[in-house]
Amino acid sequence: MLGPLREGTPRRIGPYEVLARLGAGGMGEVFLGRAGAVDGPAAGDGPVAGAGAGPVGGSGAGAGPGAGTFVAVKTVRRDVAGSPAFRDRFRREIRVAALVDSPYAAAPLGGDADAEVPWLATAYVPGPSLSQAVRRGGALPVATVRALGADVARALADLHRAGVLHRDLKPGNVMLSVDGPRLIDFGIARSDAATTMTATGLMVGTPSFMSPEHVAGARRVTAASDVFCLGSLLCYAATGEDPFGDGPLAAVLYRVSQAEADLSRVPDELRETVAACLALDPAARPTPEALAELLGGGASKVFPWPEGVRDHIGEYGTELARLVASGGPLLEVPPAAGPVVTPAVPGLHSVPTLGPVAPPAAPRRVRRRRALAAALALAVVAGGLGAYLLWPEDEKEPRAPAKAAPAAGPRVPGVDDRGLADASGVVPQNAAQRPAGWKPWQTKLTAPALGCSAGEKVLVCRTTDGRYEALDPASGRKLWDVARAADTPGETYISPTGQPFVSGAATRPTVHEGAVVLVAGYTLQVRDARTGAVRWEKPSLGPQNLWDTRPVVADGIVFAATELAEDGTGALVAVTAFSLADGRQLWSHGLSNGEVSKADRKAYEPVAYADGVVYALSQGGLVAYDGRKGTLLGQVEPDADACREIKVLGAAAYCVGAGSGEDTDTSLRLLDARTLAPRATLPGALGTTPPTAVGPRAVVSWDKGLRILDPRTGEERASFPSVAAPSGLAQSWSSPLLAGDQVVYADYSSLYTVRLGADGKPGGLKVTPVPGAPGPRVAEEDFDLEYGYTISKRVREPEVLPVGGIAYVVYDKGAVASVALPK
Repeated sequence: MLGPLREGTPRRIGPYEVLARLGAGGMGEVFLGRAGAVDGPAAGDGPVAGAGAGPVGGSGAGAGPGAGTFVAVKTVRRDVAGSPAFRDRFRREIRVAALVDSPYAAAPLGGDADAEVPWLATAYVPGPSLSQAVRRGGALPVATVRALGADVARALADLHRAGVLHRDLKPGNVMLSVDGPRLIDFGIARSDAATTMTATGLMVGTPSFMSPEHVAGARRVTAASDVFCLGSLLCYAATGEDPFGDGPLAAVLYRVSQAEADLSRVPDELRETVAACLALDPAARPTPEALAELLGGGASKVFPWPEGVRDHIGEYGTELARLVASGGPLLEVPPAAGPVVTPAVPGLHSVPTLGPVAPPAAPRRVRRRRALAAALALAVVAGGLGAYLLWPEDEKEPRAPAKAAPAAGPRVPGVDDRGLADASGVVPQNAAQRPAGWKPWQTKLTAPALGCSAGEKVLVCRTTDGRYEALDPASGRKLWDVARAADTPGETYISPTGQPFVSGAATRPTVHEGAVVLVAGYTLQVRDARTGAVRWEKPSLGPQNLWDTRPVVADGIVFAATELAEDGTGALVAVTAFSLADGRQLWSHGLSNGEVSKADRKAYEPVAYADGVVYALSQGGLVAYDGRKGTLLGQVEPDADACREIKVLGAAAYCVGAGSGEDTDTSLRLLDARTLAPRATLPGALGTTPPTAVGPRAVVSWDKGLRILDPRTGEERASFPSVAAPSGLAQSWSSPLLAGDQVVYADYSSLYTVRLGADGKPGGLKVTPVPGAPGPRVAEEDFDLEYGYTISKRVREPEVLPVGGIAYVVYDKGAVASVALPK
C-alpha cells in the first residue's frame, strides 16, 4: 500500500513527480511516480532509456511516458551507487530491460545509471503481490491458479524471446491487477552481495523459489530455471505453502538442489503440471509456451480472481484514486504536530497507532460496488489507467461503463466467423493485441479464400484449392503455407446431387494464441503460428460440413471429430479431446450410432466451448461434455433437437432451429449452459434467420439487412437494410459480430459499424470504405443440374475478423485488407 514520503525524499526522480513510497529493499527504495514536470528537489535528472509508457500494467510500447502515467520508480542506495562496477552493470540492465515487451509484465519505462541516485522506472500495477494476497486470503482456487500460471508463463515466453532471463521469479514479484497478474523485476541488477551477473557460484533469489541451477551457481541459470521457479510459484499459489518447506537454510537449499518438493497438498488437477515444471533435469521441463497451453487459462470475460482477491485489488484502486483526487503527494506530518504520523491526504492511512474498531462487514454486493466505484473514480481522475476492467455486475443490475476511460477487453486467443470458441459472436477488443508496427495493409491470397481465422500472431485462410496460407497480421506478408493433401479433389465443388467435395479434405483453421489447429488430408495438425512447423498430428475426420467444420480449441485442449475404431457398437463419428501441448488423447465419445443415410446425415462434430464445457452435435441433438474429463453433462430435449448451432453467453446457451424459409422453426431457445435444460423461449423473434451474435446488450441477426434485437424480449431495436448491388452485379455480406461495443460487418466495398450504448441502444450506421475491396461483381457460374458447381466461381460472403481494434476483411476471391475499427 502507499506510504507517506519521508522528510528529504526528492520530489522528482528523472521525469517523474514522486507521489508516495511503495516500499524498500536491500538495494534502495521504491516510489510511486507520475509523468510530468514539477518544481522541487530532483534526483536523477539524466537521460531516460527504455520504452515509453503504456497503460498501467500494459506492454509499455510507445514513444514516451505520457502525462498522468503512473510508474514505480526504483532507486539505488548511495553506498551501492558509489561502485563504478555496479553502475556499469546497472547500465547494461537498463538496456536489457528495455527489450521486455509483454502484456503480462509491468514494462520498464526508462532509467538512468549515471544520475546521482541511479533509478529505473516500470509501469505501476495497483494491486497486491501474489505473496500478499495468499498471506491474507490463503490458497487460490484451481481455476485461478491455472489462469495465473498461464499468464506468467506467457510473460516468461515474451522475456525469453527478448533474450532476458528473470532469475528471481517468486510470489513477491508477481503483482495482481484487475485483469490478471503482471510480472515485475525481470533481471534487474542487484548489489554485489546478491547478484547473479558476475561471480560464479553466487546465488540470487528467495531459497524456496530457486531452481537447482541457482543453487549450483549463477552461470548455470537458463530459461528452464525460470520454469522451475514458476512451478514453485504455482505450488505456493495452490497450497499457500512454500514448496520446499522451511527449516535451516542449508536444508531448504539441499531439497531445492535435489528437486524434492512436497506436492501432496497440490490439487490433483494441477499436480502433474507442477511436477513437470519441478523436474530435476532442465531439459525435461516444459517450455513456457507449452506450459501456458498445459494450464489453459484462455481468454475469458474477466480474470477469475476469487472475491477476496478482487476486494484486495480494489483497495489499491481506492487508495490511488484518493491520492490523485488530493492533488498532491502523500506526506508525513512534521514531528512537532504530535507523536502519531498522519498523511496529508484526508482519509488515506489516517489511522491511530492502536488497532481501530472494525466497522461491520459490508454485504458482498456493496463491497463489489465500492470496488467498482473506486475503479471508475480512478479511471476518470487518473485518465491513463486503462488496465482497470469493470467487474461483471449482477444480471439484474446492468451498469454503464466509464465514458472517460473505456476499459480494455481481455485478450482473445483467436477469432473466426463465429467469434471465439463460445460461438457467441462476441469478441472483446483490447488495443494491447494490436500487432507491433501495424499499419493498414492490403494483399491477395494465391487462391480464393474458404474460411479464415486470426489472432495476434497470424491470419490463416483455407483456400478453395485445398491449401492454407498464413499471413503476418502486422504487414500482410506471407509467413507460410500448407500444400493440398494428396489424393483429394483439386478444387472444392458441389456435386449435382448436392454432395460437397472439399479439396485437401481441409477444414477451417483455428488460431489459438501461438498455435494454428487444422485438419488437412484427414489429419489433425497443430502448427506453430509464426513458422507453420508441425508440433503434432493425429488421424481425424475431414470436413463434416463444407462451410463450418473446424477444430474447437480452448483451455489447452483440442476438440475434433474422429472416426471410432470398430468395437461392435456401430458408432461412426466421435468427438475426441487432445492435449494442445503434446497431442495426448484425453477422452473420446461417440456422436453417431449405426449407418446414417445421406439424407439424414448431419455434421456430427464439436461446435463450441465455454467455461469448461464442450458442445457437440450428435445424432440425438446437441450434447454437452465436461471439457477436461469427458463426463456427459446434458443433452437437449426432443423439442430442441432441430438445433444445429449453439451460442454461449455466461450461464445461458442459445440455440435456434436449422433450415431456411417461412416454415423454419426459428424460435430462439434459451438453455442452461451446463446441462442444456430449457430455460425460456423467444418465439419467432428472429424471423427466418438464426442469430449471428448473442451478447449481453444485443442479439444480432441478418435478414436482408442488419437487425439488432433486445436480448431480454426479442423486440427489434434497430434495422439497417442492405443496399442492393447495381443491376447485373452480385453482392454479399459477412456475418455481423459484436466487436467490443459495436456491431461489425462488411460487404464487397465497405466496413459497417453500429455502436451500442451502455443500455444496448444502437447508434447510427457508420460506413468505412475498405481499400482494395473488390466491389460488386458479375456472378461467374450458376448451379448446373448436370455438373454441379465449383465454389471458387460463386459469389460468397466476405469475413470480418476483429482483433485488438483491427478488422481483417477477407473477400471470396482472396483479397485481404487490414483496417482499424472506427473509434
